Parts: sequence; structure tokens; C-alpha cells
Amino acid sequence: MSRGKWIILVLLLGFGAVQGALAESRAVAGGWLPVDSSRIGHPITAAPAPRFSLKHGPFSLFDPLAPSFNIAAEHILRPRIYGHLEAGPLFNLRLFNEPTISNLKGYRLRGAIRYYLRPIQVGDFAPFLEFLYTHQYTDVDIEGDFRRTTSLGSYRQRITYHMEQRKQGGFVNLGLQQIYAQRFIFEFGAGLGISHRRSNFSGVPPDATFRTNGFLGWEYDRSPTRMDLAAVQFYINLGYVLK
Repeated sequence: MSRGKWIILVLLLGFGAVQGALAESRAVAGGWLPVDSSRIGHPITAAPAPRFSLKHGPFSLFDPLAPSFNIAAEHILRPRIYGHLEAGPLFNLRLFNEPTISNLKGYRLRGAIRYYLRPIQVGDFAPFLEFLYTHQYTDVDIEGDFRRTTSLGSYRQRITYHMEQRKQGGFVNLGLQQIYAQRFIFEFGAGLGISHRRSNFSGVPPDATFRTNGFLGWEYDRSPTRMDLAAVQFYINLGYVLK
């Protein structure tokens, strides 16, 4: 066979191979043929994104001031955009003996809008950026040491006073969520924000001056406390994709 005929034959075979590959790709895209992911390196059709999941933040139980048991739900709003809502009651599970507290009541709320930087899928991980709002209400009786100055002289006295506190904050967080093939979730996030706290105290005689109670977070202050502080946020959540 002459050289020209060989060239024509090779061109015809190549054209046929290209046509066959194009036909197969159209069949796969239309759902007519199974996808061989080992051959092409990754699935052609992506799995549907998770729509709803439940989570728990175990670190909330180890808060040094006001531990809580929080349950969170995450729901898709738009592709890659999810809403996150978390809430739980406060518990008197103390890590420190001082100060002595009692009658602890309250709750902790967190809400966030989360944007995933890559499509989120079961069996894969995805980094995210979120805007988080937090709110905590605390109602508690606290023991503290005070210095009394009366007509009988000066002395130190331990007094149980009452605190009612509302704390709010806004944060910008970066995080990573891993969804395993069994649909279990592990995620963590961290960021910076602003925290605003207002505290009202009662139950202290006018002549008493606060000395100490063993922990800065429970310190007595006569006037309502308004504080705008730079704050750090860090959390770990465990969960499960329901659908």
C-alpha cells in the first residue's frame, strides 16, 4: 500500500474514533450509559448536594462559664449557600470550684449564613465562609467576697448576689466541613468578631465593695456593663446528613 493510502486510512480511523468518543460522551450525559469513574478520573454527573442536616457542638458542654447542650440544623438556601441555626439551654456543669454559683438559667443561640467555596457533597470536604450571630442569656446567683464598712467597723463578708446578663456578638468565620460516605459530619470553624455584653447585678448592700470571687467572668459591677470587645470564635460540630 502506498504512503498516501496509509495516510488516508489513518485519518479515517482517527475520525471514526473521535466520532465514537463523542457519541459515548453524549450517551453518558443523557444517562444512557454507566459512568466509569476509574477511567475518566472523576464522575461526570455530581451527586446532589445535601439539603438538611442535624449537628451537635460538644465543646459547648465545656464552656468554663456557662456550659450548654446545643443542637444545630443546617438547611440549603441556594447552591453553596446554607442557613445554620443552633440553640440550647445552659447547665451548671462546673470546671472550676470558684466562684460558687446556683440557680443558673439561660440559653445560647447561634445563627449563620454559610457560603461553601466548593460544591458540598457526601463523601467529600468543602471549606466555607460564614457570618455568625450569637446571643446568650444568663440568669444566676453568685457568691463573692465583699468588704463592708459600717458603724461597727470594716470587715470582709461573703455575699450571694444576682446577675442577669445578655451577651451578643457578630463573627466572620472560616471553616471546613467533611461529610463521610456514611453521611456523618465533622466540621470546625474559627474567626474574629465583636462581642457586646450588658450585665445587671442586684442583692449587694450599698456599703459593700467587691473584692473577688475567683473568676473574672462573674465579677460584680454596680453599674450595667456595656462592653464592645474584639472576640475570638472557635467550634467543632459533629452531625449527620438527613437528606
